[in-house]
Amino acid sequence: MNTTEPLPPLLKARIRHSWIAGIVVLAILLVTDGAFAYGGMFRVACEWLSYGALVLCVLGRGWCSAYIGGRKKYALITNGPYSVTRNPLYVFSFIGVVGVGLASGVFSYVVLLPLLFAAYYRVVVRREEAYLLAAFGKDYENYMLTVPRWMPNFALWRDADEITVMPHYLRHTLRDSAAFFLALPLLQFTQYLHASGALPVLLRLP
Repeated sequence: MNTTEPLPPLLKARIRHSWIAGIVVLAILLVTDGAFAYGGMFRVACEWLSYGALVLCVLGRGWCSAYIGGRKKYALITNGPYSVTRNPLYVFSFIGVVGVGLASGVFSYVVLLPLLFAAYYRVVVRREEAYLLAAFGKDYENYMLTVPRWMPNFALWRDADEITVMPHYLRHTLRDSAAFFLALPLLQFTQYLHASGALPVLLRLP
């Protein structure tokens, strides 16, 4: 088993790319707004749904990190969340992106942000799978054949009697995941500026 092969550049850069994408999205949100009125049913429903999605994202990512944090390059983790989907961290991140789209109150972003995330991480996951195949060989090939890439299959659930949690990696994951929560106050403040006329709206989207 080869565990010394360096990670592909795209995998090493994915967190940096995510931050850059987040900054770009925020800049766009500063000058765009939705066609639905503030305080209307659609925006209120989106706001409450966003709370649930973002909480689920952060807790779910922490749960996944407890299983895999610090071990991804050296051990094939197939228990807990990794027994029902091969990429639970990314699944929970996807839920977080949906939450950000909902928090914007703009239907276009509810659809567009998850689509962009899915397109980018489709490439990331394929390269990651090639890396893991090289590292773990037949074991990972069998894992690929039995556990779905994305959609969880809870009928496959299995767990270990105990796991060793590495606090440094768990803190790191929770710190990065907390960035999803920043979307709520930032977007609410942006919406306040739009509603008060302090920040111009250059484009209204459905």
